[in-house]
Amino acid sequence: MRFPTKNDTTVMKTGLFFVLFLSCCLATALQAAELETIENATLVEHDSNDGDSFKVKANGKVLHLRLYYVDCPETTVRKATRDRVLEQQYYFGLQDTTAVMRLGKKAAEYVKQVLSRPFTIHTSYAKAPGGSTNVRYYAFIETHNGHDLGHRLVEQGLARVHGETHKAPDGTISKFVEKELENLLDFAILKHNGIWKETDPERLLKLRKILLEEDKKWEKKCDKPIDLNTASNDQLQEIPGVGPVTAAKITAGRPYESVEDLLKIPGIGEKTLEKIRPCVTVRH
Repeated sequence: MRFPTKNDTTVMKTGLFFVLFLSCCLATALQAAELETIENATLVEHDSNDGDSFKVKANGKVLHLRLYYVDCPETTVRKATRDRVLEQQYYFGLQDTTAVMRLGKKAAEYVKQVLSRPFTIHTSYAKAPGGSTNVRYYAFIETHNGHDLGHRLVEQGLARVHGETHKAPDGTISKFVEKELENLLDFAILKHNGIWKETDPERLLKLRKILLEEDKKWEKKCDKPIDLNTASNDQLQEIPGVGPVTAAKITAGRPYESVEDLLKIPGIGEKTLEKIRPCVTVRH
């Protein structure tokens, strides 16, 4: 029987080093490939287009995109968006939902103008939830002059910082992207840009207090967390923000080892998870 020599050990260590090195390189490459870049995309005229969700033509295909990080006012009130329109009215301190839709159309017109020239898309094709029957994909949009569309919308006072997050195309982690956007939001508020020009401070305080009370009610509903592996679809739909479609996806994704496994479900990101975390559990 031959025992390993010093040279054998050195070779084994060197081999292990290269395996680990290649693994790290592969992991880095995979992270870099998370977002696919598509250049020379164009905006497609469509009735459903608004400030943060619109159709584009890229590589000969029509895609329906939803911006990361930002939420513009809705342009219409439908059954699926009624609660969101009311929430936007309360958040911006607007007089009524009619003002929300009017300002939503203003945001849509701004996007139409900014994207009148070819632009660049950065997307990983993560599916975004919504009332539409068409599949929407989360994306970053880089305008023809190199600006991030989401940042521009917030700076112009046409959007709030709200929605799904992702590492930026330049590698900036989501925490710092949100900080950048919050700074732009403060700027827009102080300058009374866009929507903030119509904000009534007293109404804003009153309406946001109502939102806070609604959040407290949801917290009470989550006093007894439900098990992700055994809850019925009806029980899952009692969770804040979980509708029939998402409930069905959660059921189909069983079994779960932990609550964090919900991140595998299309449409559930880190922010959504944090919101529903008190309402769910996984019992072993």
